[in-house]
Amino acid sequence: MISSNEARSFWVRLFDVSDILRNTSYYLLEKNKVRFNFAEFPIVQFFFERPDARPAMKDLLAVTGLSSGAVSQAVDALIKDGLLERVRSEQDHRSILIQVTERLRDFRKTPLHHFEKMLEAFRQYSGITSEEMADTEEVYVRLAESRTGGELAVIRQPSDLSVPGLVSHEWNSREYLNTLPIWSLILHFTTNLKIPVMVYYYGKRGRMTLGKIRLMNYLFYLSDQKNGIPVVKDLAARFRVSSGVVSQTLNAMIHDGMVERVPSPLDHRMIGIRLTPQGLLMRRQCATSYTCFMQNFFSRIEPEKIALFDRVLDMTLQFLKSGDGRAFLMPGETYDPYL
Repeated sequence: MISSNEARSFWVRLFDVSDILRNTSYYLLEKNKVRFNFAEFPIVQFFFERPDARPAMKDLLAVTGLSSGAVSQAVDALIKDGLLERVRSEQDHRSILIQVTERLRDFRKTPLHHFEKMLEAFRQYSGITSEEMADTEEVYVRLAESRTGGELAVIRQPSDLSVPGLVSHEWNSREYLNTLPIWSLILHFTTNLKIPVMVYYYGKRGRMTLGKIRLMNYLFYLSDQKNGIPVVKDLAARFRVSSGVVSQTLNAMIHDGMVERVPSPLDHRMIGIRLTPQGLLMRRQCATSYTCFMQNFFSRIEPEKIALFDRVLDMTLQFLKSGDGRAFLMPGETYDPYL
């Protein structure tokens, strides 16, 4: 079995890559004057990968791991924007299904083309062989499947190395995952690992929302940084939302006991935001779950494939730091992703 330090290195780097990809996805969609909040992004991601899918609401609950309220609000907002629509099932007219509109199909073309070019540039940059890429893709497929009831069981308590809320589904089968490119598999895996773990631990203290998850991710990252106490306007700029939206979410998180307001170390006239002792405890619990999961997962992977996966992951990050990789990132994006 790999060590805990090696396991932590794997999930930290995977989260780094996925956050860069997600931020770039946001930017590409905003260029088309479409903006998604954090609750809507996993739904859009699902339909980007499966444009011909016609799931019921219960299917979206199963494949995203989100709450019924979050899925309903996200779908309603996307329908209002003309990106999704409700239709009656041809097999059962009492059942309502969700499908993409032509508008979303058109928006889908730009990010897909962008990431295809990015993947091709990475292949040229890294110089890895087709066989090595195929072996790496196999590990990514198994990672993605492991979060949806495939390789690892869906289990009921954190000591079992996983969290409740994810189930096996036809749209997450290995046969389907084999058709996805690496960048899509990374987003699929990290979304389905990170969100339920945080919901599990945070849910013990208060009502978890996806807006809280996004802020907690960033505060987790900043807790290791010198002067890592942002002010509201910093958070608003980082997430490209209004200061009012940030303040509303922070007020709820303060009520939950996870964050607190303190004088900024850079300017005592300003108020900063940092994790409370309870928030720091949650950070450690989440990190432990991620590390245990990766140790358990890689105990099932052949040593030579672990070594190859480790090497390719390092090359991916080197590519994103290089001029070749930065050309594909959103303007102003540097290698400083948050966990």
